[in-house]
Amino acid sequence: MKYKIKSRKMDCTVTFSRPGTGYVYIDFGGRPGTLGLQICYGGHLLGNTITYRGDDEAGFEKLCRNWWKQYIGRF
Repeated sequence: MKYKIKSRKMDCTVTFSRPGTGYVYIDFGGRPGTLGLQICYGGHLLGNTITYRGDDEAGFEKLCRNWWKQYIGRF
């Protein structure tokens, strides 16, 4: 499962993916899939990791958008 966001504020495209059955990863460029960073609660990259189980694309996209808003809000 994958979802891409083109960020004007960060001037990049980020890709969220769930290559397995739980953990959600983010690729800021050059580190796709499990080589990427795991997203964590509160818009962080360290801490309690976020998991997504299920096959609902809309639910996955919503989770990714909400995390991205929290992450961007920290800058």
